[in-house]
Amino acid sequence: MSESEHEPVDGRAARWAGHREARRLELVDAAVAAIGEHGPEVTTEQIAARAGVSRPGLYRHFDGRDDLQSAIAARSVERLVHELEPVWRPSGRPFEMLAKALRAHLGWLEANANVYRYLKRTSFGTGGESATTNVRATVAGHVAGMLVDGSLGAEIPPPVAHPLAFGLVGMVDSASAHWLDEPHGASRDQLATQLTESCWAVIRATVGADRLAVADDV
Repeated sequence: MSESEHEPVDGRAARWAGHREARRLELVDAAVAAIGEHGPEVTTEQIAARAGVSRPGLYRHFDGRDDLQSAIAARSVERLVHELEPVWRPSGRPFEMLAKALRAHLGWLEANANVYRYLKRTSFGTGGESATTNVRATVAGHVAGMLVDGSLGAEIPPPVAHPLAFGLVGMVDSASAHWLDEPHGASRDQLATQLTESCWAVIRATVGADRLAVADDV
């Protein structure tokens, strides 16, 4: 009797589910690559070609176009959060940490411009919110945590930290998205410097310059 015949039905089902999930992830990564190559107007045929499958073969792993788009959005959010992972483990002076985070964000945005443009026009999950809204919420949640625990210079109460975090992330996202389409001659480094100084000014005004000055000298 073969090993598979000895294996419980539940075990075979779990193994098959894992195989299907792995294959689905491969197709999503191929879709992200196709978007990077062809832009936000990418067609399903171009995605299928990049994945090396037929259009019907692609949709055997997704419940229609909405499910595919949602999976692409989820994967892109996951990649961005991973790209910024060093930022969530802060070390060094608060101003320098802020500058590092913004440079990392702009670097991801510039390297994934077509994917970002795709996310702007794509819904995420069943709630109907845009994928970029989900990106902002995810990043802002991390930033709020850093403000509350004092990673960026001083411990800020949650009722103050959360609106501040979402406001800062919203400003950065809006400014960087505009720069991506219309840079007006500004380089990535120039924008990073401008946004760092602007965000720091808002944090200083909220927390107090004296408290931040002490923290930034540590």
